[in-house]
Amino acid sequence: MKQIKTSALIILLFMSFTTVNAQLFKKVKKAGKSAKNVIENTNGADKVLKSAKGNIAVSSSDLKLDWSEFDMAPAITLNSLLYGTSVSTKGETTLNNYTASFIPHTTANGTKVNTIGDQDKYLKIKVYKGDNYITYFEYSGSQTFADGKLTKFNTPSSRYQIDGEWIGDTAVDVKKWGEGMYRLDFYAGDKMFYSFDFEIYKLKNNDAYSALNEMYLTRGPWNDYAYLNHAENGNLVFGFYLNHEEFYPNPSNHNKLLKPVKWGLKLFKDNKLFAQHYGTSPNVAHVDRADWKEFSCAMKVGEKGSELKFSSLTDGAYKIEVTMDSEPSPRIYKFNVVNNQIQLIPEQDRAKNPDPTRLIEGWNNYVWLKLEK
Repeated sequence: MKQIKTSALIILLFMSFTTVNAQLFKKVKKAGKSAKNVIENTNGADKVLKSAKGNIAVSSSDLKLDWSEFDMAPAITLNSLLYGTSVSTKGETTLNNYTASFIPHTTANGTKVNTIGDQDKYLKIKVYKGDNYITYFEYSGSQTFADGKLTKFNTPSSRYQIDGEWIGDTAVDVKKWGEGMYRLDFYAGDKMFYSFDFEIYKLKNNDAYSALNEMYLTRGPWNDYAYLNHAENGNLVFGFYLNHEEFYPNPSNHNKLLKPVKWGLKLFKDNKLFAQHYGTSPNVAHVDRADWKEFSCAMKVGEKGSELKFSSLTDGAYKIEVTMDSEPSPRIYKFNVVNNQIQLIPEQDRAKNPDPTRLIEGWNNYVWLKLEK
């Protein structure tokens, strides 16, 4: 009888322990479920936040600028477009160091733009392949000069996020997007104020043993424009851009990628020789593979005269002939001087260019000339 009572007591204790544990397990499970919900809700909020941030960044900025700060419409200088836009032979872009004119530094409510705090809303470039949007890049607007009338589009010193990914460069994968026409749309605040079009194309190497089987290059205003520059010493300087398309210009040494090109210049006024490149022998340009480089020279009056000054251009019709040993025909550029002023081509003349988003900006020291074709 005593043994039966003892057994019953053990059974009751076990049932009580099981009940308590079951209740405890339910509480733990319920707490765990609540914790899981909290975690899931937090992750969901993070996803919403990241998505919202991505959407806000890609859409038009809500930063309103005071566009009455300057009387002139904003633009990007052409020389900065030509040295700031490049693609590597392996197909990655570099889009940096552009110079913008007449970008406001004041918001619509009268406060100064905070180039650090407003970085994600101030200066951007959106990149397109044809009509297909690719991505955008943010830029620092902290570097200014010419009393704030010129602002640099520089890559920020700190990385930033686009849709959760950290961005620290301006690389677009051209291999992914392919050959064709690309466009850069420049934004300041909520306004798209300038567009730049250029082509990216690819060459293939027929040498199966070559280390470089293909390379990417750019084509556009580099091919079509030259300039006259009013140098600080008063000289008239001519400049243009060159690259070459040879995989290995030196067959004996594949490490030597520069190609020497001899070139010279003659300036005619009213069909008579007026000036030529300075020196007694042709200039030598060391032209890079695929990468556009700028080459320039001063000029002298006649064959033995003094340096040609910018102020020496009197009224008349002028023609520049550039000869190169790498091209069968000279490159021809023409311009007119009226009332001692060089007449700008319509693309650079603010009074004649109907589209300010594609104005050729030369500031007050570059006169751009279009290649005669």
